[in-house]
Amino acid sequence: MEKQVNGTLSAAMNRRSFLSTSMAVGVFSIIPNHVFAAAKKGMVAPSDKICMVHIGCGTQGLSEIGALLSAPAIEIVGIADPNRESYDYIYWSETGIRNGIRQLIGEPAWKEGIKGIPGGRNIMKEVIETYYRKNRPGYKGSITAKEDYREVLDKMTDVDAVKIMSPDHQHAYQALDCIKRGKHVIMHKPLGNKMTEAMKVVDAAKASALSTHMMAHNAFADGDMAQIKTWIDAGAIGKLKEIHNWSNRPVWPQYPVIPADKPPVPDGFNWDLWLGPAEMRDYHPQYTHATFRGWYEFGAGAIADMGYYSLWPVFDALQLDSASSVSTRFSRVIGLKNNVPATIINDYSYPMAAAYRFEVPYKNRPEKIILQWHDGGMKPQAPEGYEADDLPIEGMMFIGDKGAIVSGFLREEPKIVGSRAALYPPSEPLTTERSRSTEEPTAPWLQKWIDGCRGKGKGPGSFEYAKEVNETFNLGSVSLMSNGKKLEYDPAGRIITNDEKADKLLTRKIRKGWEM
Repeated sequence: MEKQVNGTLSAAMNRRSFLSTSMAVGVFSIIPNHVFAAAKKGMVAPSDKICMVHIGCGTQGLSEIGALLSAPAIEIVGIADPNRESYDYIYWSETGIRNGIRQLIGEPAWKEGIKGIPGGRNIMKEVIETYYRKNRPGYKGSITAKEDYREVLDKMTDVDAVKIMSPDHQHAYQALDCIKRGKHVIMHKPLGNKMTEAMKVVDAAKASALSTHMMAHNAFADGDMAQIKTWIDAGAIGKLKEIHNWSNRPVWPQYPVIPADKPPVPDGFNWDLWLGPAEMRDYHPQYTHATFRGWYEFGAGAIADMGYYSLWPVFDALQLDSASSVSTRFSRVIGLKNNVPATIINDYSYPMAAAYRFEVPYKNRPEKIILQWHDGGMKPQAPEGYEADDLPIEGMMFIGDKGAIVSGFLREEPKIVGSRAALYPPSEPLTTERSRSTEEPTAPWLQKWIDGCRGKGKGPGSFEYAKEVNETFNLGSVSLMSNGKKLEYDPAGRIITNDEKADKLLTRKIRKGWEM
């Protein structure tokens, strides 16, 4: 045990070991009162800060960086991205990222005169250092910025946590490595875009006392699943039979053929490092930035881009297990081969539109329901008594043997369809997780993760709680890669039982040096 001097920890116990030990024993009881007083004022003593490395410096990372920067308990000390700096990123508006950064750092003319959408580690470094200098009195730090996050973590031994905001195919490898290193982790969805690697992340997080958080859990507060479940439990729509969820995604290009041209790798971009565990191929901009989502090797499709936000709360509220079977339907692309129209069928890119049909068992009773996902602008058939044109562009529907509930995509504004609506009026507005206010510099979801870093238990967004929904989505991708075939899946053994070739698609051919 470390020696205590005047009721405080001795210098021999540094901040890193202090945060680690706090997960096992109640050492916070010996922190001086002035530390708590500082925390009440939105300040955190240097010895109590969570030092973080941010992995991935593209548009999504930049758009979310404000929540981390404004949290007094967190200090970002390092960043990593294979791209140094460029203005060729893809975003949902031409000026959205630029204007957001200008507002965040208080510089209305930031990057004025430079065309394009910014991203890369130099951009992230500049944003973080500028914000800290303006908002943290006495800040004299310097952000360590490297191509490879492993170099940052090897060099900076006093790091407590990471945020992972890289392309999907890197998630599992980076998360597992960081958990092995003893780092707390925040990561965007998915846990992995291949079943085997995603489940390894689940297992590692479950076995660890580290605090993990998958960003999609933040959407739990946006809708009203509690109201929907109240109606279902009360029999408002009879016995629940099916759930439908639909999205207008993809909203990025999805390419039906592998690019044939070979443009040069941009200056300052480490293509080999960006590929990571994926098999080597020639560089092409159609693979990188937001378009990675459309490739089986790099992304996880529209369902993984949006389905976690909408369906994870449903799995959680209804106590649904991982899917036991899946089949898929999808759009076809017609090309010309020797001037003869021909269907392009491939096993390398997601279709323009797809529908997934899962059989999903309950955890707590021997029954199953049908879960159907529709993307690319496709919608389910409207329930009886509901006009098809009234279905929202993106939405959700719960169908029972006596009626249906229709809601927005994130379960907002749910309505019972038909004559039974009068029998089951909405409950009083339910209290959801409070949104962030000006008096609270730390977002509620982030505070729960911080509490976990300080030994106060795992938060509801922990990786292991996303197991069933992640496993289900991964299985859907394999059906698409198998030309829509119905696949039977054994969650206990984590194997596809009726197709040996499809079972092999649960993992990837891992490039040497990236073994898990």
